[in-house]
Amino acid sequence: MSKHSAVHRALRASAVALGAALAATAMVGPPASAVAADAPRDGLVAEYLFTQSAGTTVANTAGGGATAGAASVVNGTDALWTGSSLKLTGGAKSSTTADWVRLPDGLLTGEQSATITVETKFDASMLTTFNFLWNIGSDSTTSYFFASMRDKARTAITTSSNSGEANARATASLAADRWYSVTTVLDGAADTLAFYIDGVKVGQTTTALEPASIMAQTVNAIGRSPWPDPFYKGEVSAFRVYDRALAGAEVAAVADTDAAAHAATFQQAAQAAVDAIQPIAMDDSSKLLPTSAAASLTWSDASAGLALGANGTTLQAVQPAPGEPALSGTVTATATVRGVTASKQIPVTVAPRAEADDDYGYLMVHFIEDSAGYAEKIYLDVSRGDDPEQWDPLNGGKPILASQLGTTGVRDPYLTRNPETGVYYIIATDLRVFGGDGGSGSCTSWCYWSSKGSTKLHVWQSTDLVNWGAPHSIDLALDASGAKVAELGMAWAPEATWVDDYYPDGRGAFVMYWSSNLYQNPEHTGSSYNQVLWGATTDFSQDTYAYGGSFVNAGANTIDTTMIQDGDTTYRITKDNGLGKGIYMESTTADRWWETGTTWTQLQTKIGAVWAGGNAGGVEGPAVFKSHSEDRWYLYVDVIPSTGYRPMSTTNLDAGWTQLTDPGFFMAPSTKHGGVVSLTKAQYDTVRAADSRQAVTTALGSVSVVAGGDAADLAAALPPTADVVLAYDRGTAARPVAWSTDGVDLATPGSYPVTGTVSTYSANLDTWAGDGGSNAWNAPNRVLSPSAAVTVTATVVVVADPAEPALTVQAATRCVAGKVVLVTTVANTGDEAEEVAVSTAYGSKTVQLAAGKTANQTFSSRLASTPAGAVQAATESGAKTAAYDARVCG
Repeated sequence: MSKHSAVHRALRASAVALGAALAATAMVGPPASAVAADAPRDGLVAEYLFTQSAGTTVANTAGGGATAGAASVVNGTDALWTGSSLKLTGGAKSSTTADWVRLPDGLLTGEQSATITVETKFDASMLTTFNFLWNIGSDSTTSYFFASMRDKARTAITTSSNSGEANARATASLAADRWYSVTTVLDGAADTLAFYIDGVKVGQTTTALEPASIMAQTVNAIGRSPWPDPFYKGEVSAFRVYDRALAGAEVAAVADTDAAAHAATFQQAAQAAVDAIQPIAMDDSSKLLPTSAAASLTWSDASAGLALGANGTTLQAVQPAPGEPALSGTVTATATVRGVTASKQIPVTVAPRAEADDDYGYLMVHFIEDSAGYAEKIYLDVSRGDDPEQWDPLNGGKPILASQLGTTGVRDPYLTRNPETGVYYIIATDLRVFGGDGGSGSCTSWCYWSSKGSTKLHVWQSTDLVNWGAPHSIDLALDASGAKVAELGMAWAPEATWVDDYYPDGRGAFVMYWSSNLYQNPEHTGSSYNQVLWGATTDFSQDTYAYGGSFVNAGANTIDTTMIQDGDTTYRITKDNGLGKGIYMESTTADRWWETGTTWTQLQTKIGAVWAGGNAGGVEGPAVFKSHSEDRWYLYVDVIPSTGYRPMSTTNLDAGWTQLTDPGFFMAPSTKHGGVVSLTKAQYDTVRAADSRQAVTTALGSVSVVAGGDAADLAAALPPTADVVLAYDRGTAARPVAWSTDGVDLATPGSYPVTGTVSTYSANLDTWAGDGGSNAWNAPNRVLSPSAAVTVTATVVVVADPAEPALTVQAATRCVAGKVVLVTTVANTGDEAEEVAVSTAYGSKTVQLAAGKTANQTFSSRLASTPAGAVQAATESGAKTAAYDARVCG
């Protein structure tokens, strides 16, 4: 446990105590008195207002020539009506009593665009259960258009089942039992799918699909999924369908219109939102302030010693020095729920700074899956302070690294460090699923990739976790000499564990493990299955690589092994795709755990299935790491195909993993299959300081260099750093600049513009292009480059070497009456008269010298002895000096 952890726990306790003292300071604001615009009528195909008190038929009140018929409540009863809404009771798909709303067939048949908006509140069970709030489609699980409130609410459309869903997703979960306006806008003209909550856009993606793409619209529904998902549980009060894409202001108008029916509930929701805010414990100089699933939060009135960031989303403080007492203060939170506000003073405790070498913070590598774009690249996230349950994407959530090698795709990355050299490595699968080579004939996609895909891994390395070079490849099917060691199908999901004494002579190495099929012939035909293989290397280069053999061979498909060690025990976590175990964990106490014959004890199966509705096959790509602040371990499981990582946790590895449902957990959507490393405070600060995509000032002025200088002179003259605007409202930081000075001619006076690249994450090689700018996987001559590097400019002024004056100068001493007299001789060797100032230690004189003339000057020292020295003769164009020796007289 780190020294910092005790401070962190004490800080939380102090904040809670201060919170109790401030509990009586809540402030409630009156409801806003805005006049809501009416919901637009243009393009309204269907409008169903669930305001009746009985019956199973709901009229279409769209008017204006709308031809869609009434909706019907399946399994409806009068007891389900509240007067302002219809209750949907939920239940298993097999239920014969669960109610849902059947909408008319063909509501959006042939349409290019559509907007669907619903006023709803949902039961808490919907956050962890697959559900469809509404669906346009049929009972087909291939082609459908829907919205769901599960986890982070989303809307999607597909004509190729769940693997082809184009998703527009909220960035955070919503709150159960609170009324929301949920709107989907599918704009066929713009090829966009947008998602709105309470009239505010929260997600958008691109898609070429349109409402007309859903050919069969025969079971359009509210509350029912075509999949075997449970029925939706909650309430609906209004449902509208438009045959056009509403503008943002129109979506907001619908939300305002529908809010009126539930205005009385919003004050309670706003108050509950501020009451739910926990005391703020700052273990960093900048902390992202809490957000709420139930309300919009704003912040004000930070007390002395605290300050709000420029965007109002962070709280900033000067932390006490290490070992000093924590500081206390307050900040005011205001919650707004659809125009209604409540405020409360929140206590803040500021911990002393961690020492530079203390364990502090975490860095995660991962990829993102996007069927509509080329996202198979490297992404990095950093923890919020020392909290392993909250994560901020670096580089604005954009990729940081790309590969131009092999398939040009990057998946399943892993981050590790060689403790002997201090070098960090990212290793990753060479596979591009979307837009890559999918094979041909009867064996395509995963059939092709798993049998004949790349056996190479992409490798990047860094010493500071910020600056990464271009990738290289290591072929796991070849030894160091290039000879084939095994008939492998594609190599994927690589990870590695450092072993201090791997070699007999005590040297350390990485034991690397990955998933592959093994074949008995070069054609890779015949039966095979996924297993986990192993090899060893010190630096992920071909020169040090040695193939080991089988590591996990269950006789059926096993993939995605991740590992962690605690004391003398090694834990192995693997995804089974053949025996129904899902993600399972084993342990061993063997020292050389990778070798054949090791005994492994199974501890748990179906880990994380709860995040996939109990489907053990619905999660994969586990990533495991230990908290350095307490005896707790985390396991992230990738909910496929597009949800991404969800957390499991334990304080006892032998007891297995349980679902972590902390509402404070945050991770960006679609964060998939990666790895986590622990940082020090110094590394954490470096990572944060490099997270910028914008310079404070791009023009850094001019510098002067004397003609005839060298590259070192130029480098010394240019600004070594530039200030950048940090992400997440964390202020600014000075970052190194690498200047491009090839165009500067140091021999020729003049002005030369130069450009510098600032050292930030955005300066890494995150994109590539082949001939003609192509990003096709097989484009020739692919070249890497940064797509959004922060650049600055300066002007280098090369000035002529100042001309020497046309003078000669001589100096001598003599003895006169026992005293030293200094005599200078100055000659004007130029073509013009000069005024010459002669300066000595014993006085100065100015003489007028015609061209070609010489003049002598004497200076009495009045001393019997004088040290060695020099005289200077200067004109407007410069100066010359002459030395003289020491002199003793008498």
